[in-house]
Amino acid sequence: MEYNYYLQNCSNDDVIQFSNAIHKVGQLKTAIEFAANDQNKLPYTLLYALQEKGVKLENLVAMQKLLGDGLDAEVLKIGAKGWQKGKIRVRVTLEFEPEEPEIIETESPLDDLRRMMNNNT
Repeated sequence: MEYNYYLQNCSNDDVIQFSNAIHKVGQLKTAIEFAANDQNKLPYTLLYALQEKGVKLENLVAMQKLLGDGLDAEVLKIGAKGWQKGKIRVRVTLEFEPEEPEIIETESPLDDLRRMMNNNT
């Protein structure tokens, strides 16, 4: 499970509010990891969705590996000399994108003095 940089700076006891509810960040991370990795709806839903589009996986165990540590795979790229071995996996990413604070330019008390000095010269 990947978390964007901002959530990595949050402790599990920090809180996040959305949909009129407040949750601890750790509770949210745990729930999403459970949904992605346990024999819950996500692995079944993804398995059937892939199969409907012609992507064949042997069984639910293969789907759980795809969502977890990954499945052994090989890639043949155009122009490559041969197959490259590795792992393929699906990552579920939890992100929080903070809004950029609006920068309000405030006038400095020294601006009046600068204007007076410029007017006198």
